Amino acid sequence: MSNEVNAKKIMDFLAPRMGARFKTWLAICAHCGLCADTCHHYISSGNDPRMIPAHKVRYLREILKKKGKVDKDYLRRVYETVYYECNMCRRCALFCPFGIDIALMISLLRAMLLDQGIAPEGLLKAIENYKEFGNQMAVSREDWLETLEWCEEEVGEELAGLKIPVDKKGAEIMYTVNAREPMFYPQDLMEVAKIFHVAGEDWTLPSDSGWDDTNLAMFCGDSDTARIIVENTFKRAEELEVKKVAITE
Repeated sequence: MSNEVNAKKIMDFLAPRMGARFKTWLAICAHCGLCADTCHHYISSGNDPRMIPAHKVRYLREILKKKGKVDKDYLRRVYETVYYECNMCRRCALFCPFGIDIALMISLLRAMLLDQGIAPEGLLKAIENYKEFGNQMAVSREDWLETLEWCEEEVGEELAGLKIPVDKKGAEIMYTVNAREPMFYPQDLMEVAKIFHVAGEDWTLPSDSGWDDTNLAMFCGDSDTARIIVENTFKRAEELEVKKVAITE
C-alpha cells in the first residue's frame, strides 16, 4: 500500500483557511513556554516537552513549509497529537502573552485530517448517524417516540397526570437531550419530566431531528455536518413556535 498522500489536496484545503489570523499566530509565537504549565497533558506526562501546546502545532507550520508533501506515517503522527495529546480546552490561549489560540489551530489540523479520511472511527460513525437519522445514536423517529411513550407510562405511575408532551406548539420550552439518553439512560428523561411536571413548566420535545443536542461533528472539524445539526434544532424550534430551547449538554 502506498505511503504517499495527495499534497495538492492538502494545500487546496489549507490555503483558503490560512487567513491573516493563523499566519500571524504562526509567525509571532516566541516559544516562551508560558503555555506549558497550563496543559494537563504536559503536567500529567511528567513535563514532557513534546506536550507543550506551542510544540504541538508545529505540524501546521511544517505542512505549510513542505507544501503538503508529507506521507501517511507523518499524518498518523499528526493524528496522535491532535486527538490524543490535546482536547482543545483553550487554557493555553488564556495564558499566551500574544493571545494565540492553539485550539483553533489544532481544530484546523483535525479538519485537514478528516479531508484526508482520517478521524476516530467512533466520530466517523456518529457523523454518518447524524446525516441519516439526525442523531448520533441512530435512533429512528419511531424508536424515539416509542421511548417517550414508555417513559410517560412508567413515570405516570409515580406522578398522576404527568405527560411528556411531543410537538406541542407555542410551548415555553423545547427540551433537547443527549441521544444516549433514549438509547441507554431513559431514566434521565423520566427525571426531567418529573421536574417539569412538579414545576408546572410549559414544555415539549420535538418528534423529528433536532432533539439531539450533541454535536460530535465539531470534534473532527466537520463544519458542514455541525451546521446541519444546529439547523435541525432551530428548524424544530421555529416550527413549534417555542420561546426557548433548553439543552442538557
